[in-house]
Amino acid sequence: MKRPYYSIFVIILLFCSHSLWAQRNKNTYVDIHVNTTKKPFNSRSISNQYNIWEPMFHECGDEAQRSKTAMNNFGDMVHKKSQSNLEAMVHGNVRLSCLNLSPVEQPFIGTNSVLTDKNKRKTISCIFGVDANQLYLRRTEINYFKDLVENINFIKRFEHKPYMINGFEYQLKLMRNKSDIAAISKAKNHMGMAFTVEGGHALGHSIYINDDITNLDEYKTLVINNINRLKGAEPLIDGSDIYLDVPVLWISLCKSYKNGLGGMANSLGKSQQSIFSKVEGLNGKESKLGIEVIERLLSTKGGRRILIDIKHMSLDFRNRYYKTIERSEILGDAIPIVCSHCGISGLSKKNALYKKRDEDSKNNNFYLSHWQQNLCSEDIAKIYSSRGLIGISLDKKILGGALAFAEIKTTFANTTQRRTACVKLLMANILTVVKIIRDASAWDIIAIGSDFDEMAEPLSAYKTAADIPLLAKDIRQFLQRPEAILNLFSEEDILELMYGLSAEQITNKIMSLNAFNFIERNLP
Repeated sequence: MKRPYYSIFVIILLFCSHSLWAQRNKNTYVDIHVNTTKKPFNSRSISNQYNIWEPMFHECGDEAQRSKTAMNNFGDMVHKKSQSNLEAMVHGNVRLSCLNLSPVEQPFIGTNSVLTDKNKRKTISCIFGVDANQLYLRRTEINYFKDLVENINFIKRFEHKPYMINGFEYQLKLMRNKSDIAAISKAKNHMGMAFTVEGGHALGHSIYINDDITNLDEYKTLVINNINRLKGAEPLIDGSDIYLDVPVLWISLCKSYKNGLGGMANSLGKSQQSIFSKVEGLNGKESKLGIEVIERLLSTKGGRRILIDIKHMSLDFRNRYYKTIERSEILGDAIPIVCSHCGISGLSKKNALYKKRDEDSKNNNFYLSHWQQNLCSEDIAKIYSSRGLIGISLDKKILGGALAFAEIKTTFANTTQRRTACVKLLMANILTVVKIIRDASAWDIIAIGSDFDEMAEPLSAYKTAADIPLLAKDIRQFLQRPEAILNLFSEEDILELMYGLSAEQITNKIMSLNAFNFIERNLP
């Protein structure tokens, strides 16, 4: 097909796919951050029978088989059933999602003396849902990129293979290009997934990171080569002719522990840090290698562009990244900023509370969480001006502070009052974004990035992907009849921030259209 005609064909195809999606979006949802493969993939050392369709239950064993300290400090609040298995997503009609791939960081396995060889397996299984053997749990060195490639191969095994649910056949389809969006829009039985990666450690090897990267040149060569592999410019494995044919939409450069690319924001509470290895490098600046990694990921020369997810980056690291974005925009290359699964602080980065050290007591007197992993007002302005996307997490610990938790606690489980308290906390985060932007178009940058299967504690009304339709219903009803949210938003404030949009329109944007449009724009 000649190029001009091909371009016209693509434009028509995209218009048709968007129209089809818009027609069905009332009951069809998008989640930009799920961890569907985490539990089955990391449990494969025990059995090859685990798959991404069926629910998995955390096998906790009896008290003698697990650490009482670890369970008291971390595990009891974790949801004990996989949340984003594809069967749950079918029931929740989450037809398009961003599949997060993230190798388990070695410090989570090489824990302190709280976990012993005797209790480690059942404790890890109960907390993380990973049923692994002792060989897996005793790893002192992890080739993170090899782990990532194996995870990619694991998910591709399930593509196009039919799976029956209640007498209907469903198939997984990976998003390779814009035409795949059209296929998802047309076929109700297709579950679409796009690849994303969490943590710069996924580009390297723990042996370099654990040794404080004493041999920087070797580590740099390894990381840059692995970026080229993810961009499709080099074979995934040395000596092979297999290239990654599924684009990675974005990658976050930080996660919970240091990796040599730059500082991360704290994401672990005191009780969690008492169980796992000590966190170092918090709130640090970017490294020289981190800047080179950003430039290589964003380059369109020698492979596909991979966007940067700012989740987990320290405030200083984020600010340095924004300078790169600004420079590119001056040169005529606009790059959207993504934060895939977060909460909203809304404070200025100059605010004394926001700059305060992140610890459990920081949010004792507040409704929202003001830890620096949550977006400040300057972050939100940058994402908005870049036509980026904010994925709001469904993790209670990320979204709220003590006042929100107290309000939820006063309600009974499985009641309308509990759902109202949960949706108020979610909407307080969302409304803060709109309040900062002060424009109706602010509603176009907000989506759901649930973080299912890796969250510390889900909002109790929306525990799995199957609950997403209920979440959509509750958001719509809240906007139809707004209720004041503590002293943050009055009923009048909420109506004003809707800017004349209907509850139905806003709900559709948050639950579906914004994420769909963003993925469509950024697929090759």
